[in-house]
Amino acid sequence: MLRQQKILRPFYPRRTIDVLSNKKNPFDIPKQIGEIRIVACDMAFVEGKKNDNSIFSCIRALPESTTHSVGDKNISIDNGYRRQVTYMDSVQGGDIDMQAIRIRQLFEDFHADYIVLDMRNGGIGVYDRLAKVMYDDDRQIEYSPLKCMNDESIANRVKIPNANSCIFAVIASQKLNSEIATTLKTTLQDNKLDLLIPYNKALEEQLPKIDEYRTATELSDQLFYERPYLETQEFIAETNGLLCERKEQTGIIVVSERGSNCKDRYTSVSYGNYFISLLEQDLASSNDNYDYVALYDS
Repeated sequence: MLRQQKILRPFYPRRTIDVLSNKKNPFDIPKQIGEIRIVACDMAFVEGKKNDNSIFSCIRALPESTTHSVGDKNISIDNGYRRQVTYMDSVQGGDIDMQAIRIRQLFEDFHADYIVLDMRNGGIGVYDRLAKVMYDDDRQIEYSPLKCMNDESIANRVKIPNANSCIFAVIASQKLNSEIATTLKTTLQDNKLDLLIPYNKALEEQLPKIDEYRTATELSDQLFYERPYLETQEFIAETNGLLCERKEQTGIIVVSERGSNCKDRYTSVSYGNYFISLLEQDLASSNDNYDYVALYDS
């Protein structure tokens, strides 16, 4: 995936002390015209298990088009969205409330438009927290409720008037997982996914430009700035190490780990990528009432 590693500088979320002091985020990225932002979440709840992490990926979807000259006219052809994975957070297992709060922190800091949420296991519990008013004790902020946009039964679990319909529910199945894997493969083949530059290159060229990193005396402060590059390397290693098997009878692709390897980062990014592929269908559709495809099998 070396050709995908193009992004020089990541997005960084705000630190608690900066929020409390109303300090502007120096790593904020202004939104481009037509840009969509997503926080894609693969959920896990078993603390201490090496290959069971919750991963939250901050992904930019940037609209692209090409212009062709036909006679004396210029015709613009839509090319969909370019994906940029600008940040990843990794949480090992943990409390449902804590994970819901972290998703909301990233949603606000990243100025995201949608949350793509894994509903397996305790994921539905995280949804129930996000669908209610939540108070962030660390940041001393109250968050307004959010709502599922693609599954009425999930949306009706918690009914709050005027809640923002921006949570896209993922209820995985073999068929859906196969479609998600195929979509990510196509995205990579079409060179429409950008990742952060390699960690070693960031250490040499980008991180020394950050004053707080260069002058940091605590390892945790250095790791804060290194983490997005390290998580990107983990994503690449995970994805390259996965086993892909096509079932003869059904044609379904099954993606699995090798030994004790993980696939949490792969899952998070692939969920976000699949949702963006649905947005591309919306972008290309002339029907303003286009209905999103539900990410579940009935």
